[in-house]
Amino acid sequence: MSDSANILVVDDEQNIRLTLSALLRRASYTVTTASSGEEAVSLFSSQPFDLMLVDLQMTGINGIQVVEALRARGLDTEVIVLTGHGSLESAIEGIHQGIFDYMLKTSDPAQIMDRVAAGLAERIKRQRQNSLINTIGQAVQELASGGSATHALEDSLSNSGGSIGSSSSPGAAGHERVLTIGHLHLDTWHQTATLSERSLNLTPTEFRLLLCLAEHSGQMLSYTQLVRCAQGYETSELEAGELIKPHIHHLRQKIEPDPSAPRYLLNVRGKGYILQID
Repeated sequence: MSDSANILVVDDEQNIRLTLSALLRRASYTVTTASSGEEAVSLFSSQPFDLMLVDLQMTGINGIQVVEALRARGLDTEVIVLTGHGSLESAIEGIHQGIFDYMLKTSDPAQIMDRVAAGLAERIKRQRQNSLINTIGQAVQELASGGSATHALEDSLSNSGGSIGSSSSPGAAGHERVLTIGHLHLDTWHQTATLSERSLNLTPTEFRLLLCLAEHSGQMLSYTQLVRCAQGYETSELEAGELIKPHIHHLRQKIEPDPSAPRYLLNVRGKGYILQID
């Protein structure tokens, strides 16, 4: 995977660009750098990128605006936002564009490389699922017209490892096609969600997080359990809380009638969250 992955590093600090570039090239990634948000946006039309590491605070176009420009072009590049100590809160507030993760610039280099690998793996998994969904759709059309798409469907299932459920980590293989909790419906084939027949516009991470909570409806899941289930790695309780809370915040904006007084996604102070939907 690393041999073919093309990564864009966007940061207006030269030492950060040089350090990240050296780390990534040492891991056999192909690396392109941009010293500003404007330069990064200009690169989107000239070459594709599998993953982008982008600084949140830059002069001119900032990191979130770079991501917005990326998404406006319909590009499925995985994104990791890098932030300094003082800008963590603004990073949390800015995660609306399907950002895979955000990390402090002071994070251990090994941790950054782990998240890069995880982001690339997530992108490949999503592409395989989309391909499988398209194949299934074609199979349904052929069957409806009297044709046979059995072999194509079997080949796709085989190539994807036989799993057409959610892309969430541990335990995903056992998901039903549709999980219903009260008036919440989660379609794990298409990774879509509806609440009271209202479609929810969720990011992949938000969908996995909601699925994890729905599978344990009425039970508290700790911060570390949610990170393990939704993002597929182990971390400390303190770090897990920092990672999960912004996603919970955005989930509440999308599912709660009044996000300031949650009815469905309840907080167990300092421990975790419970999903309760009648």
